Amino acid sequence: MNKAGEENRSVRNTKKKLRDGLLRLMEDKPINEISVKELTELVDVNRGTFYFHYTDIYDMLRKMEGEFFESFRHTMARAVERESAFPYLSAIFSFLGENRAFCKIMLGPHGDMQFIEKIKAQVDERCSHIWREAAPDCDPARFEMYNAFIINGCIGIIQKWLDEPERRSPEEISQIAATIILASVRPAIS
Repeated sequence: MNKAGEENRSVRNTKKKLRDGLLRLMEDKPINEISVKELTELVDVNRGTFYFHYTDIYDMLRKMEGEFFESFRHTMARAVERESAFPYLSAIFSFLGENRAFCKIMLGPHGDMQFIEKIKAQVDERCSHIWREAAPDCDPARFEMYNAFIINGCIGIIQKWLDEPERRSPEEISQIAATIILASVRPAIS
């Protein structure tokens, strides 16, 4: 680190190698089956260097998640200012596309259910008011069902999108999500 507390290029490159390596390993197995030795051998980084930055594999993953959610919150805060569902969805899908490898692992079979729950909670906190506008007279209990349907449906769309061999653009997938949300839910809440 330099005097300003910023990481130098060598540290950033080392952390990137470790993170990319962890994601590669998590494609094939859950985090509890991955050792520091296995990771450091894969990416050709000294174990001491790993331990300089992280206490263990779980600490590394928590830090990766923390950075992801900090950026996600920032993206959502900027998107909510637009006060329109489609640009909001587009911003979220753009962010997820930029973090595709991480999201694919974390939302996949070797991922973390807590990760999914954190995404759902943040989306609910930031955007349920936008969806409420689509159903202003909806009874509160019915709206909660509507809200849960949208959030869980969007998680399913994200998972499917991340697994597609052809890469649809974030704009295209957000348009698909918006169309599905509006077409399927409006009759149910009327």
